[in-house]
Amino acid sequence: MPAVRRLVPWVIGAVIVVVIATRVPFDAFRAAMTHGPHVQLALMNIAILTVVLGTDSFSTWVGLIGLRMRRSLPAVIAVRGATFLLFIVNYAVGQGGFGYYLHATGESVLRATGATLFLIGTNLATLLLLTSLAWIAVPHGGASSAFGPTLAIGCAGFALYLVVIAVRPAALARRDVLAPLFEAGLGGHALAMVGRLPHVLAITLGHWAAMRVWGIAVPFSVGLTIMPAVVIASVIPISPAGLGTTQAAFVFFFSAYAPGATAEARTANILAFAIVHFVYGVLASLAVGLACMPFARRYSRRPAPPSEPAPTPAPASS
Repeated sequence: MPAVRRLVPWVIGAVIVVVIATRVPFDAFRAAMTHGPHVQLALMNIAILTVVLGTDSFSTWVGLIGLRMRRSLPAVIAVRGATFLLFIVNYAVGQGGFGYYLHATGESVLRATGATLFLIGTNLATLLLLTSLAWIAVPHGGASSAFGPTLAIGCAGFALYLVVIAVRPAALARRDVLAPLFEAGLGGHALAMVGRLPHVLAITLGHWAAMRVWGIAVPFSVGLTIMPAVVIASVIPISPAGLGTTQAAFVFFFSAYAPGATAEARTANILAFAIVHFVYGVLASLAVGLACMPFARRYSRRPAPPSEPAPTPAPASS
C-alpha cells in the first residue's frame, strides 16, 4: 500500500498531461518535441536552478534571522539544495525537509513546524504582493483579468493575518507551533519578505526566460504579471513537482504566444515546451540535490545556536 500511495500523485499528474495532450494534434506535438531547442533549454534549466538555489538559500537565511533562528549561510545553502530532491515529490515535502533540519539542529518539533509555516507563508505572501503590484502597474485583459478578485481576496486575507500578528492574541501566541510567527512580529515578516524578493523574481523570470529560449515570445510585462500563476500551480500539492498542474497553467495562459498557424498547433507547441521544461527541471533538481546531500548531512549533525528569546513587551505605564 505505501508503494501505491507514492504512485498516486504521479498518476494524477500524468492524467492531467494526457488529457491536455489528447486535445492537440499529435503531428504538431511530435514536431514541436522533435525540433525544439533541447540543448539550449537544458542549459537554461541548469542556470535557472543555480540562481534559484542561491536566491532561495539567501531568502531562507534572511527569514531565519527574522525568526531569531540564526543558521550559517553555507549550512542553509547545503540543506536547501538537498531539499531539491524532496521538492520533486512536491513543494510541501521539500519545505518539510528544511523543517526537519531545524529540528535536528536544536528546535523542537512544533517550533520547527512553525518556522516552516513562516517560510512558506512569507514566500507566498511575497509572490502575492509582487503579482498584485505588477498587475496594477501593467494591466492586461484576457486571462489576467481574472486575477483582480483573486488578488484582492488574497491581499485582504494577508492584511487580516498581519493584524492578528500585531494584536498577538494570547490563545494563539502561546501555542508552540504558532509562537515563532508572533515572535517574528511585523518586523520579522517584513524582513523575510524583502529577503524573499530575489527568489520570487528568479522563479518568475526563470520560467519566462525558458519560454523565450524555446521560441515562445512572451512579452516581459505579460510574463511578470501572469507567470506567478504558473508558480502557484507548480506548488499545488497534488502531484510531484507540479506535474500536470504546471503544464495546464502554461497551456491556459500562454498558448496564444506560441508559434503555430492554428490554435491547436500553438497549444501543441506550448505543451511540448512545458513537458520538456519539466523534465529538464527535474533532472537539474536531482543533480543539485545529490551534490548538496553530503554537505547537508554534515551540517545537520552540527548543533546550532539556540533561538534568540523573543523581546519581552514593556509593561504598560500607569
